[in-house]
Amino acid sequence: MSLPPAISFVGDSGVGKTTLLVRLVEELRSLGVRVAVVKHSKEFTDPDPPQKDSARLRKAGAACVVLASPDRTIRFEDHPGAEPSWSSRLALAGPADLVLVESYRTAGLPSIEVLRAALPRRGLRFVDDPLLWAIVADFEPHGAPEGLPRFGLEDAEALARFLWGRVRSA
Repeated sequence: MSLPPAISFVGDSGVGKTTLLVRLVEELRSLGVRVAVVKHSKEFTDPDPPQKDSARLRKAGAACVVLASPDRTIRFEDHPGAEPSWSSRLALAGPADLVLVESYRTAGLPSIEVLRAALPRRGLRFVDDPLLWAIVADFEPHGAPEGLPRFGLEDAEALARFLWGRVRSA
């Protein structure tokens, strides 16, 4: 099975990555693109209360528990101290044409840097990254390379068309 292409959205906490991704998912869906999202979190809030059967099965030592209903499937997999590889994360994303990844700065994926004027950082953190595809910001960032595509925080439609076009041509 070939893995879908993935694009990482990087930037400081509070710049609006999730808000941008919500809009991008909507725009990409309107283009007929099946989108999956992988979101990094520094700490995990367990949605599996200890008294539930799935939590009891995990506690008993099941390597993986899949909770399935007619409307939704959730996969619980513990991996203390051993994050899964990117290929396994992308495989978990399921059938998708494109995977949007939030906040995995070291993933080695093509990336979009998101900046906001209201936050202290005024320049690009990833300016020298050859995988930096574009910038999304509400101001003109210091040190932005000439020719690097730039989008406003509210320009999800144009960004979706750019990303989908670039992925399809790769």
